[in-house]
Amino acid sequence: MRLLYLLLLFLVCLIQATSGHERKVKNIECKKMGGVCKHQRTHGCSILPAECRSRRKHCCRV
Repeated sequence: MRLLYLLLLFLVCLIQATSGHERKVKNIECKKMGGVCKHQRTHGCSILPAECRSRRKHCCRV
């Protein structure tokens, strides 16, 4: 029973580690395009096609 619990805990940690890596990659894409992740309500910036970590933010070039 303990082995099953440890295996489940290991799988959860592994999933979280890989999903965190994908989020970092999204911000790097925005920085490579010369943009910064900002909230959607910002004005005076051109939106770039790269993704940001949060749904409420977009890649913006000022």
